[in-house]
Amino acid sequence: MEVLLYVGAVALLLWSYDTFKSLVELCWGLWKERTEGVDFVRRYGKWAVITGGSQGIGQQYARFFARKGLNVAIIALADENLEQTTKEIREKYGVQVKPIPMDFAKGFENYKFIEEKLAGMEIGVLVNNVGIVQEVTYFDVISIESHQRLLNINMNAAVLMSRIVLPKMKQRGRGLVINMSSAYGLQPMPMTLMYGASKAFMLSFSQAMQEELRPFGVECQTVTPCFVRTQLTEEFGNTMLTRLIYTNVDCFGKFLTMTVGKTKRTTGYWMHALMVTGFKLIPADVESRLHHHMVKYILSKMK
Repeated sequence: MEVLLYVGAVALLLWSYDTFKSLVELCWGLWKERTEGVDFVRRYGKWAVITGGSQGIGQQYARFFARKGLNVAIIALADENLEQTTKEIREKYGVQVKPIPMDFAKGFENYKFIEEKLAGMEIGVLVNNVGIVQEVTYFDVISIESHQRLLNINMNAAVLMSRIVLPKMKQRGRGLVINMSSAYGLQPMPMTLMYGASKAFMLSFSQAMQEELRPFGVECQTVTPCFVRTQLTEEFGNTMLTRLIYTNVDCFGKFLTMTVGKTKRTTGYWMHALMVTGFKLIPADVESRLHHHMVKYILSKMK
């Protein structure tokens, strides 16, 4: 009985540490910010670079860092979203905004172009946010070209962008990298298999990067949100079930940006934290099966 009590106590302590660590860090960070204030330019650097920053969650980051006084470089598709976001931030926040048109789906060939565009800039923040979703269906039905596109955007973009900016951050001994993963990366996700796998990569990539950068004074945050309603998820979020669990991107953005510089890992939103805590209590194989049935149900309601 004593051994069981000891094992139970250790298990509870480990669960509590994993579950509440981010909350404690956030509360401590908010207290420090309120009592001491935070100068983001001095703490990190003059420029924030955001991939996929012309809409959705990336746009929320672009507005936030501009509000904090950082100049903003937005790397995104050359469309009206990039033009409008650039104009809005320049006029509203009075900082420099550098739009860099880029289709990350093209893979490695265009990164020399980005490196040249970022040359000479004191980059204090990199947000690896760009991402896409595929058609929600079985893996083997999706074309090889679509898989290649997802790999280039959801994984290779973060790898290559980090490789471009990290050497200078480490030399200066300051900086922040924010990597956008997802709760979909925490469990196997049938019928969204490649999206979930790419986000599992981002989770591992980011947490390992965090430890590598720690001795150099460079911060790294991993974000694992659940369901956020953006242009990418609009079609999938139109059923009764998904309307209940999806979070509006503007509401999500306010909570998400509040965590910047305060915690190493976050879901970005209080309700998502509760959902992820619940997911962790379900065995991976059971969670995978439940997700499979849920997705098939949602697809049937969309027809």
